[in-house]
Amino acid sequence: MINKWQKLKSERVFDHRYFKVNRDLVRLPDGKQIDWYYWDSNDSAMVVGETKSNELVMIRQYRYLPDCEVIEFPSGKIEDGESIVDGAHREFAEETGYACQKLIKLGEYYETYGQLNRKIHIFYGPRAEKLSSKIASGEEFEEIEVETVAFDRAVVLATKNEIIAIGSALAVLLLKEYKTKNARTT
Repeated sequence: MINKWQKLKSERVFDHRYFKVNRDLVRLPDGKQIDWYYWDSNDSAMVVGETKSNELVMIRQYRYLPDCEVIEFPSGKIEDGESIVDGAHREFAEETGYACQKLIKLGEYYETYGQLNRKIHIFYGPRAEKLSSKIASGEEFEEIEVETVAFDRAVVLATKNEIIAIGSALAVLLLKEYKTKNARTT
């Protein structure tokens, strides 16, 4: 069994609306003490909405760090006091104008657990319906285009590295596994 680290002290060293950094003083199993810095964030939710015509609701937008236009599933942070499911519904509606009556949890994963304490909760929303053409992304810097992509095409995009966001690529593959498993049981 691998020994755990012991947190001795924690402090916020950077606090911004979009980005918070903590420094923890930890004791390693050998007794040595080190500082560990990480991005402190609320969990996030992602929804893979699927229309009645088996198309997945995705968003296209520019992302600064990779300096390119990306296609991904709508996602965003869970607000303080908000349930994960409520946050998933809210983010999906805000970023796409679509809604899902029910959400099926496909999994929850750490995005990069060495530097970030946030988990992403991935949901599948069958029978997504367009309710509004208004998109309220909530961020002044987001320019979002909604598009629907055939399920089979999304699988190709994920496996050919054309969906570069790890969460979105994983979501496609989780949905593929979910559909395969449910096809065998019905």
